[in-house]
Amino acid sequence: MASDLDEMRTRAEELSAAAAGRPEADRARRLLDRLRAGRFVVAVVGEFKRGKSTLVNALLGDEVVPSGVLPLTAVATDVRYGEPAAVVELRDGTQRTIEPTRVAEFVTETANPGNELGVERVEVRGRWPLLEPGVVLVDTPGIGSVYRHNTEAGRAALLDADGAVMVLSADAPLSEQERDLLRVLADRRSPTFFVLNKADHLAIDELAEVRQFVEAMLCDLFGHDVSIFAVNARSALRARVHGCRSAGEEGIEFDAFATEFERFIVDDLVRARAATARAELHRLGTSLRDAITVEQAALNVDAADLASLVEQFAGEADRQRRAFEDDCTLLRRDVDRLVDEVGKRLAAFACEAPAEHATSLARIASATPRARLVDDLRTAAEEAVCASFESFRRSEAVRVEDAWRQVAESFRTQTQQRVDEARLAAAGLFSVPLPRLAVRALSDQTERFSYLFVHVGGDLESVGRLLGRLLPSGTARPRALASARGELAREFDKHAGRARWDLSQRLEALCRDLEHTMLAELDHSIDAIGQAAARAQERQRSAEEDRQRQVLAAERLQKVAAELVALGGETR
Repeated sequence: MASDLDEMRTRAEELSAAAAGRPEADRARRLLDRLRAGRFVVAVVGEFKRGKSTLVNALLGDEVVPSGVLPLTAVATDVRYGEPAAVVELRDGTQRTIEPTRVAEFVTETANPGNELGVERVEVRGRWPLLEPGVVLVDTPGIGSVYRHNTEAGRAALLDADGAVMVLSADAPLSEQERDLLRVLADRRSPTFFVLNKADHLAIDELAEVRQFVEAMLCDLFGHDVSIFAVNARSALRARVHGCRSAGEEGIEFDAFATEFERFIVDDLVRARAATARAELHRLGTSLRDAITVEQAALNVDAADLASLVEQFAGEADRQRRAFEDDCTLLRRDVDRLVDEVGKRLAAFACEAPAEHATSLARIASATPRARLVDDLRTAAEEAVCASFESFRRSEAVRVEDAWRQVAESFRTQTQQRVDEARLAAAGLFSVPLPRLAVRALSDQTERFSYLFVHVGGDLESVGRLLGRLLPSGTARPRALASARGELAREFDKHAGRARWDLSQRLEALCRDLEHTMLAELDHSIDAIGQAAARAQERQRSAEEDRQRQVLAAERLQKVAAELVALGGETR
């Protein structure tokens, strides 16, 4: 494994030198810095006010980074092992050493609103045994807060990380922002831990239900079973500061999380370093390969002809982007049609289902003692709604997923065609063979669909009071039965509306995600080709002796890119 790391360091160093001036070189340089220092960067990410800072402090058993009630963290804070100190790095490249107790003055929204101080990053060092093997914990700004710059900084910190701890909240799990972030984590396939904080806000049975929901969602996104740790970071921090290993709360698993995190550092860290470095270099190599292919071809074209070809490609790119907008309109039309079709089936189901339970309600109304009549009818109505909708959900989910898969696959295929046509235009214009771009599969989108039904009570209380005080026994049961049937019909109708709304929201989220993903693929392909052609034009403006040197440099870079791309097919 050590030789693997040595190879990755050599590859990153070579790429950083060979691709000077390119974005890939900057990322390779940051990777090289981490590999040389033996660092493994773990970003603690999530929405604002999920308790990320408190979790970092709890892991270290020390009040290291500021935490509080308001959205607090505005600047990413690196926490690593070393002589106790804190260093503030500003955007202009200057650094200043401060006392660790002053960190809040530079990283919090309150003391540094909008990052008006121009802080690039803050590093806090201390002798925390957990971090001694080279682990760096990054306390990131929360996504989704009222401060847009916080969201951008939080996402940027993730891109430079080797692994992540995703912090969710038990009382408000999985917002759309968090799902977007999880999709980024799933794509990167880096080591990731999942924490469900504020577990003490729920009862044991409620916590179990939330955990089951979140684990199912994570399994769909990542394609395998995922462990999630329910914790109370605040009480864990108090316990650890006072030298206790456990906060002693039922159902709370902070100790288990800390133990697993420590096990990962001891057993898996070296292997994870090599794997994440290999994956990052493969991504950079793939990006370089296509760009250099276009650049080399364009260098052999006359300057005037190249300008004309670049203009032609720009026109083709604009045409494909406009066509993509039309494709999105058609996608949304198909999704709306799907929602309408399911809505009609739901409405029909809601009309027909109550009749299936008329006999059982009548039996309860005739046989139940008067004192329990209202409660038993209400319970029967709730159970009927839940049982019927669960059965309907299972059959309808298969139908809807199949329909969505067809709609999404059609859109994916159309976008692939847009990408291929843009790339084919470049291949035709510059006479280069560009490989077909692989677009991400849709398995994560198609399998995330599910209904969410809740148990609801009826409104039979007034009837119950009437039964107990006013109605004679001969009319009490028929009145209660009629009220229960009415309640049952209303509940079925209400749940049909809830199911339709739930479906429309889920499909809307899937639709947005699909559009965003496909547009990113289209833009990436077009922009990479356009930038490569622009660089080739710039080279043609240079002197002839420089041109020859640049040709040789491009050939060397092409070789580096090919070797990095090949890393993706190797196994260790």
